Amino acid sequence: MKKIANLFRFMIISAFVLVVLAYIGQIIFKLFWNFDLLDQKSYKVLYDYWEKGGVFNTFRDCSLGASLLLMPVIWLMISRKIYKKGFWKSILGIIDKSYRKMTRPESLEIEHVSLKNIGGKDKTLDEIITDKIKEQNGNIGGSHTSANIRKQIAAKIEENEKE
Repeated sequence: MKKIANLFRFMIISAFVLVVLAYIGQIIFKLFWNFDLLDQKSYKVLYDYWEKGGVFNTFRDCSLGASLLLMPVIWLMISRKIYKKGFWKSILGIIDKSYRKMTRPESLEIEHVSLKNIGGKDKTLDEIITDKIKEQNGNIGGSHTSANIRKQIAAKIEENEKE
């Protein structure tokens, strides 16, 4: 039953994405190629051109063909991404990214910084320990040993018990 519910959910998301993608595609295809995605006459003209020996040899023709072939792939990829991420999370993510882009000043934009390259070569654990000892002038000190801490805790407990 859960598989049927998931399939039904994916179909609803796919239908919604198809409507939105068809609307956006309609505008883009009209603008660039004067091709109407939802009109059968445009496909008929394209089919007749191909059947009469027409060749797609210009960039404009090839880009139209590639766009028509990629539309179902793009539709299914977007549908799957929304299905996996969640509908509202996807919509709010787009809104959040655009809001941050509009409100964040350019002075806060930071290029990628690799922390690995800042300190030179990577140090081993032994090198880090010897550096720490050198910082303390070679004094490992009895004040930081666990035995000394235990003695201090025991003395504090005895002091509290006497009071």
